[in-house]
Amino acid sequence: MVNKKPPPHFGENMKVLIDTNILLDVLLLRAPHLEKSKRVLQCCQSLVDGYIAVHTFSNMFYILHEIEGFSVEECRVAFNKLLYVFDVAGLNKQDMIDAVNNEIFSDLEDSMQHQSSVAAGLDYIVTRNCKDFEKSAVPAITPEDFLIMVHQEA
Repeated sequence: MVNKKPPPHFGENMKVLIDTNILLDVLLLRAPHLEKSKRVLQCCQSLVDGYIAVHTFSNMFYILHEIEGFSVEECRVAFNKLLYVFDVAGLNKQDMIDAVNNEIFSDLEDSMQHQSSVAAGLDYIVTRNCKDFEKSAVPAITPEDFLIMVHQEA
């Protein structure tokens, strides 16, 4: 059983990790997810403390540059805009060892997202893939649930 800390209520310095899929929804204008994902990012500008895991940038660079055809400069511009708004959740050696050896996760990237959230003391992981984080010590919530929670508490 994973110990889960009780999440704070809105306004108590809520800290959330934004999963790669939410960021890519906005950067790639992916329907039908674009509007809700964009609203999640907007909440991180003033209502909650938003974080991006450090490895997310390399994952997104590969997808944007190698698969989607973004130029290196377009990637830099996009990442600088994100870094203006978001904090970065990193991993040290022990965190990485924990992520690599965490048997709860079969996907290393998910394990790294989880471990980044734990290491940074975050309250939620906002993702469209909650099933990937069912046993996470940090609760995963969908963009829809996140938006409902933020607007109910605002």
